[in-house]
Amino acid sequence: MDNRIYLIDDDESIRESLTFLFSTLNWPVEPFASIEAFTQQYDRETALTGCLLLDMRMPGKGGLSWLEEGVWPWPLLPVVMMTGHGTIDACRRAFHHGVFEFFTKPLDADRLIETVQNAFAESETRAAGWLEFVRVRTLFSTLSVRETEVLHELMAGLSNKEVAQRLNLSPRTVEAHRAAIFSKLGVTSLVQAIREHDKLQYV
Repeated sequence: MDNRIYLIDDDESIRESLTFLFSTLNWPVEPFASIEAFTQQYDRETALTGCLLLDMRMPGKGGLSWLEEGVWPWPLLPVVMMTGHGTIDACRRAFHHGVFEFFTKPLDADRLIETVQNAFAESETRAAGWLEFVRVRTLFSTLSVRETEVLHELMAGLSNKEVAQRLNLSPRTVEAHRAAIFSKLGVTSLVQAIREHDKLQYV
């Protein structure tokens, strides 16, 4: 997996010092002077992995305001917030919007390095979960509308006979749909099918 650090800070000296620090560890860094510069380059790439170091306050749009705008488009990318003006309220708001860690400048280099390592590990975990979600979503997309209806009734605890009555089908037809569902999902029991379905709750 291509773990890299995306650094957004309007302070050129911060960008230069952090880029140098991470380069000594052979970690690729992409520095940006503004949120706009970052989004122009990566607006359509939602599967970014690694770590985003984000300054909370910048001219124009700041990091915290950006996070509070809506759904975060890069779910695999942990955000580490940095600020020279940290408050308890700002920290609380940042964590409320999914920030992985919160730093007050001047930055502690050792703690920052450890945090970035942890963010890389978190990103890899999220990526693995996302790949599993995509796999399961693809499987369930192969089910017909009727098969999906039958599966939902079965997962609700209904017997084949009860499903047949509710959907105006014969029990034999329900059994045929059930067998087709299990075959398409690669499972051998309803419990396994439910476990696979639960994975669709990833996002």
